[in-house]
Amino acid sequence: MRRLTSSILAATAGLALCAGPALADSIRLVNVNGYTVIDREHLVLNGGASRHYLVTLRTRCYDLNFGHQIGTSFPPTTTLYAPMMEYITVNEEHRCYIDTIEEVDSVDAARTLIEERAEAVADAEAETPES
Repeated sequence: MRRLTSSILAATAGLALCAGPALADSIRLVNVNGYTVIDREHLVLNGGASRHYLVTLRTRCYDLNFGHQIGTSFPPTTTLYAPMMEYITVNEEHRCYIDTIEEVDSVDAARTLIEERAEAVADAEAETPES
């Protein structure tokens, strides 16, 4: 699994921001021809029948669940490099900037990964003593 991030701090300091795969400087997207919305911050781009790319947005994209169609700032086959200024468009007017893109095995694997990361964040917040 490869991960692309726009975090300059992580790139320059070499630090991982969260548990997961090693950060990559680039990711190759091949024949992106569809998508599945998971929630307002995540979607999976489909590259044919066997390639899936989990996209995590920088912030919640409120129109994402209701958009009939999305667009991307990049072509269907491309290599993206960090830091990234790419985005998806919803309803041809609203830009939602991409934070990370990583290759996953399936949409179900992407959902599981998102849930695991949310649980890790919740556990870390629960362990933090209140001031």
